[in-house]
Amino acid sequence: MNDKLKDYKAYINGNFVDEKDATVLFNDAGFLYGDGIFETIRFDNKKLFSPKKHIKRLKSGLSLMNINLMKNNIDLIDLLKRMIDINSLDSGLLRLMITRGKIIGSPWSFNGSPNIYIKIRKISTIPQTPVKVVFFNEKKYPIIRFNPAIKSMNYIGNMRAKNDAENLDAYEPVFYNNNLITECAIRNIFFIKNKKILTPSLDLGVLPGVMRNTIIEISKSLGYKVNECHIKYDNINTMNEAFISSTGIGLLPVHWDNWNSNYEITKKIKKCLDDKISN
Repeated sequence: MNDKLKDYKAYINGNFVDEKDATVLFNDAGFLYGDGIFETIRFDNKKLFSPKKHIKRLKSGLSLMNINLMKNNIDLIDLLKRMIDINSLDSGLLRLMITRGKIIGSPWSFNGSPNIYIKIRKISTIPQTPVKVVFFNEKKYPIIRFNPAIKSMNYIGNMRAKNDAENLDAYEPVFYNNNLITECAIRNIFFIKNKKILTPSLDLGVLPGVMRNTIIEISKSLGYKVNECHIKYDNINTMNEAFISSTGIGLLPVHWDNWNSNYEITKKIKKCLDDKISN
């Protein structure tokens, strides 16, 4: 059955409902103010990929936003597993969303209970060849950066940039700020130069992606030096290889106008990552 026509079950505060019937309260802080946190978690063969790392990052974001979720890590992971079982889906993506909850009175003095939403879907078709990226000055978009970074539900700038990139026949936009590469709209970016793996450092407000961390671990295990550093936009054409990463795509080699690569090291890292995901 076409995934767009299949009616999966969604989870809302203790209830599993048909997705077509799922609703969000009008006075939910997430709806009114984007006041919430989310995680996108991959599963293959009904097994969650690095769930503890995702929940750890989720809890860190909730703590920074002073949202007190009365569920422990095991409860949340069990809830994600129930979503997979109820929807009878072998592989896909889960989006776990926590909002500050129902607003009663003024939002700045709110102290109610958080709301929990979970959505499930299949993984989109992943290209099998290097994809094109374009580089955008993020000052032209309403990008919200936190340090340390959190997965805020406010992605308006990211989505605008993603749309602009697709209008230029590109798969993903890559942001730079004050001549420094930061990250993609919804993914992390890596470069390879002289057999060293380079990726923007977290002090730039870059999201510490779970797949990003996995790729760093794999690269080190293969004997490559990894530098989390400041990468100048002016220097991108001096790079030997480049790729992007996220929970949904894993790792994808990239190219841009007037630059390409043979992706020798990228292919080795990708093979190890694909094996890790499959297993």
